[in-house]
Amino acid sequence: MLEAREVCKTFRRGGGRKSFLALDNVSLQIDRGETLGLMGPSGCGKSTLARILLRLIPSDGGGVFYKGENITLLKGKALLPFRGEVQLISQRPESFFNPVIKLKDSVLEPLKIFRLYEKVSAHEMLYRVLEQVKLNDSLLERYPHQVSGGEIQRLSICRALMLQPRVLVLDEATSMLDVSVQAQILHILKDLQKTRQLSYLFISHDREVVGWMSDRVVEMRQGRI
Repeated sequence: MLEAREVCKTFRRGGGRKSFLALDNVSLQIDRGETLGLMGPSGCGKSTLARILLRLIPSDGGGVFYKGENITLLKGKALLPFRGEVQLISQRPESFFNPVIKLKDSVLEPLKIFRLYEKVSAHEMLYRVLEQVKLNDSLLERYPHQVSGGEIQRLSICRALMLQPRVLVLDEATSMLDVSVQAQILHILKDLQKTRQLSYLFISHDREVVGWMSDRVVEMRQGRI
């Protein structure tokens, strides 16, 4: 479904005088309907790999493949289908929400960006997804600062699901939450995977959580798997 093949990434430091090898010939594959756990300590390259898989930053070598197609060099409109089908859920969901816009408008925003917005069908989809993430629709009239950390994370999941993605990249998606809220969201993600046949790349430093969520687990250290 989503695959990295021999991906390399080097960052420059100190005005370009020093280099840091973040990823060293990394390969992994996420199959349809599977949760692949990616774990490792902070700074090992997990989030860098996620950003490359999402085509947010370029790699220095290797390639990213989606449904068998090499998307490494795709740009602009050619990349739009991929952008809709592969979505990020991050550890800082508030970054996806404009603080001066009501939550409802932020959740519906992806449909407008991708020119998929039709008022009636969009609202029907929104309320259906809200039910799946176990949120009350009264939250939609609030602003980001008026909801809890667990609620804003569930709203970010809701926002991603509006585009009916096939793959979610979950980068430390529950690491900032307390244990009880974390458990609720993990169960929601499990349920969503069953009902929507989603594939997950589940990134975390928490071995217990990764083990519970994942069908397979790979470990990264110093930019290698």
